[in-house]
Amino acid sequence: MRYVFTILLAAIGLSAGVTLCLAQGTHSRDGWTVGVAYGPAKAKVEGDGSLSTGWMEGPAQSIRIGRMFGSFARVGYEHQAWLREQGLKSLKVRAGTQLEALGVTAYLGRPGSALGGLFLSAGGGYAHCRLTFLEPLAPGESKIGDTYEEVYKKDEFGWGAFGGLGYEFHISRSFAAGLAISYNYLDIGDEIFDTAEFVPLMANLNWSF
Repeated sequence: MRYVFTILLAAIGLSAGVTLCLAQGTHSRDGWTVGVAYGPAKAKVEGDGSLSTGWMEGPAQSIRIGRMFGSFARVGYEHQAWLREQGLKSLKVRAGTQLEALGVTAYLGRPGSALGGLFLSAGGGYAHCRLTFLEPLAPGESKIGDTYEEVYKKDEFGWGAFGGLGYEFHISRSFAAGLAISYNYLDIGDEIFDTAEFVPLMANLNWSF
């Protein structure tokens, strides 16, 4: 966490210098925003005794679609997901978590200022966890070249929430890129998954129009 805040502070300082050079091309946050993000994450799952884990690493992704209300607040859809795949004897095991949320993002400064790219986000909504087992196929067994086939899949559903912090740089009037960290908590309460937590640190790209 200490390193994340160091990166954010450095980003603010760099953005202050960039802002002086790009004063004539202030980034617009009006209207709609579509964004994608990808990066590493750590997750922890609690459930049936055989599934409960410590913190595990895996890739995470995010998709957002939202509308700005003024220059400081955005409301919209947030998708955040994490995946872990590892071997178990001859099998591959995949555990995935995702949150489909109504989210709110609050920017802490006006567009074009050093703090204009700093934001806080939070939201809650529908949660989905999946456990999948795959077993290897013999060479030539698959007509489309697959090397594994799915032999077990279990989906469980519940509710979840997230909170996050990030900073974005203005690339042009319509595009911004940045870095964000968030904490996601999912309450499933089913046979396999009870709760799940994941903390992604992702690079993001947003398009405003």
